[in-house]
Amino acid sequence: MSKYIPAIVVGFLVAVLVSGGLAFFFSSAGADAGYLPMMVGAFLGVFTAYIMANLAGTKLGKAATPEQKQAVLEFRPQFHDQALLIVYREGFVGKAAGMDLSVDDRFVAQLKSPRFTAISVSPGGHQLSMAFGGLAGKQNKPTLEGFIAAPGDVIAFRATMQMGMMKNRIVVERIQSDDALVQRLKPMIMIAPEV
Repeated sequence: MSKYIPAIVVGFLVAVLVSGGLAFFFSSAGADAGYLPMMVGAFLGVFTAYIMANLAGTKLGKAATPEQKQAVLEFRPQFHDQALLIVYREGFVGKAAGMDLSVDDRFVAQLKSPRFTAISVSPGGHQLSMAFGGLAGKQNKPTLEGFIAAPGDVIAFRATMQMGMMKNRIVVERIQSDDALVQRLKPMIMIAPEV
């Protein structure tokens, strides 16, 4: 609950300032606005608090170095006996909300859209999980995707958001590792993995 307090405070301040500003504007113009300033202020205050609460779980990820990004674009895992896992996020829906990525229950990075990250993984079976923090986490179904890695493999997943009636969902699609993927990733910011 404490992470939502700043959103509530800012929403309240927006409501008070907008209501007061509109009331002053109408009274100085000699017009009777009635409840309009209060209603507009309340709407904008609630809307501001809602947006900020959705972004409460979002944090600023550290960008990868140019060398790290170049190694990924050349599909080079960190160690020759490992595989390279690339996850990128695209789409407009929820693009400012950070999506947490974990591999085998270890946090890897948080991605906004359009961003990507990559890590080396050992051969064998793995679980990739994606979920949101903050209020956005309660509105989106987390996703779990299994994959098997072999030494030298390049495994790439594309994540997008799909709007739903009650909950949104994260759509994960396995992408072929080729020149088209390199061209898609080149303009994106790479977020350095935390593992």
